[in-house]
Amino acid sequence: MPSIISKMLAIFLLASVSLTSLAANSYPMTVIDGMGNEVVLKKAPQKISSLSWFTDEVLQHMVDNKRIVSMTFLASDPNYSNIADRLPTGITLLDFNVEALVGIYPDLVFAANWSEAGKVAQLRNAGIPVYLVDTPTSISAIQAEILKLAQMLDAQNAGDKMVADMNSRLSDLAPKIAAIKARQLVGIDYNTWGSASGVGTTWNEILEQSGLINAAASLEVGDYGQVSLSKEAIVAVNPDLLFLPGWVYGDPAGAETFKQSVITDPALSGVSAIQKGHILQVPEKLAGSYSQYIVEAVAYIVNAVSAAQ
Repeated sequence: MPSIISKMLAIFLLASVSLTSLAANSYPMTVIDGMGNEVVLKKAPQKISSLSWFTDEVLQHMVDNKRIVSMTFLASDPNYSNIADRLPTGITLLDFNVEALVGIYPDLVFAANWSEAGKVAQLRNAGIPVYLVDTPTSISAIQAEILKLAQMLDAQNAGDKMVADMNSRLSDLAPKIAAIKARQLVGIDYNTWGSASGVGTTWNEILEQSGLINAAASLEVGDYGQVSLSKEAIVAVNPDLLFLPGWVYGDPAGAETFKQSVITDPALSGVSAIQKGHILQVPEKLAGSYSQYIVEAVAYIVNAVSAAQ
């Protein structure tokens, strides 16, 4: 049976062929964004504005910093951002501020597919191209979006290298992932809202790529792929590994306080993960990543689980 890595490499090759045949670096270029809109680029964009966490992290590794005219405020937050320590000097940080963006007048704005439609329309009416990123939730989808952005920005070599680096990292981890998968370990995340991440989320992808079984994947999901998780449900699942928040917004001590409340809760005392001390707090910037850094989240979990054998 083909390995996960082999399948991913096949997807990568197919994506490369497909995207190269689309435009072959010829401008004007017309692309279709994540919401099905046509975006016309008259030339390779030299003034690029990022309004999504995904494009903040991708662009910083894809194009010269001089081409990035703005990023989100999240890019500078070390709790969320994997690039907080390498931001371009003096980079403008802003949210979706139409007036500020018109003042900058970028050649291209990258925004999330859930961005306010009215604001997107205002920018487009001002003559600024806006590409809405269809937020990816799997490694293959992340790689495909990276390659598409590289094609748009005349940065194919950088895009190819980013994808190759992701695949190389996963290939290096493959023996450990196979060993974890053979153990049929069950994991589940549990947050301060009393929920876990089910199918269709990046967290589900991270656990599966790490060789773990996500117990929440079989449960009914609500908004944003979240599964309501009672203490009784945790006991019933009896996970081998319990993943708790590595950071709580607005409360520096919140993650540790929550962890202590969970591991000392009499109602959860019989849970295997708690009895064995198999509790893992993944840094938020990795646990919530949906850029190329998702592979680092996989590596973090794989190495932690392997060390805890």
